[in-house]
Amino acid sequence: MKGFGRQPWWLLHLESSIVACVMSTIGGYRKKVVLSNLNKVFGKEKASKLAKGFYRNFCDITVESMKLFTVSDKSLINRVEYSSKGLQLMNRLYDDNRIVILAGGHMASWEMCAVTFSQKIKFDSMALYKKLSDPIIDEEMRISRERLGLKMVEISECKKWMENHMARSENTRLTVGFGFDQSPPKANTSWWTKFLGVDTAVYFGIEKWAKDYNAAVVYGAVKRVGRGRYSVDFRMVKEHVLDSEKGEVVDRCLGELEREIREAPSDWLWSHKRWKHTKPEGMIIQERRFECKLDS
Repeated sequence: MKGFGRQPWWLLHLESSIVACVMSTIGGYRKKVVLSNLNKVFGKEKASKLAKGFYRNFCDITVESMKLFTVSDKSLINRVEYSSKGLQLMNRLYDDNRIVILAGGHMASWEMCAVTFSQKIKFDSMALYKKLSDPIIDEEMRISRERLGLKMVEISECKKWMENHMARSENTRLTVGFGFDQSPPKANTSWWTKFLGVDTAVYFGIEKWAKDYNAAVVYGAVKRVGRGRYSVDFRMVKEHVLDSEKGEVVDRCLGELEREIREAPSDWLWSHKRWKHTKPEGMIIQERRFECKLDS
């Protein structure tokens, strides 16, 4: 991967375009899953067109992830812009001595943005991740993502890490990054609601963590502004979670992700098996109050 990533950006993106063309016309990564997911949301006619855009996005973020192993810190930081309004929000929360749950979906190159944001905010930063099966690749990935100050903590160790951090640190200001848009492991213990108009099992952990630590919840919206270049906007989801109704934080986060997908539908990771669960009989579908409809 390091050897491949030493190529210049323009050559990586040229190779990405070629591979994306092959994937969209002949056969691509998890193509059945991609088309099935897009069909559920957009219908068959639009799904085929969006699949081509998805493979362009997928190939770009794949080569860009490889580039992370070799690109200079300066070059990487210069490729991700942060809105001044979003940074002002994060600075205020820091001054208020808050813990922040930073929610985000798998939009565009979330990885490039995750690596760089520790350089743009005052907080210490931790992100949850699921350890990869290959220990060598897992170690290389962790080192790459932590290079600018972000701390990667495996999901099974996150509670213990938080307890140790809170116990030993005089400065409890912290951002905790959550990618909340993958399918939870169990259908019968999940929070079920509508997402993109489809019955969906949703991770509830983001709301539980927010209430356990009385944390403000902020959404990190990622947008592609050019090949290998992105912008990030931090948006307040819920500042005071203890007075919120059950499910409100999850609902608001889903609305923000729907808003991103509406604006750039091919940039979400449609290869995830997002709807692999069947709703158990008798399971209640929780009402949405902050839904962002695709046709609105």
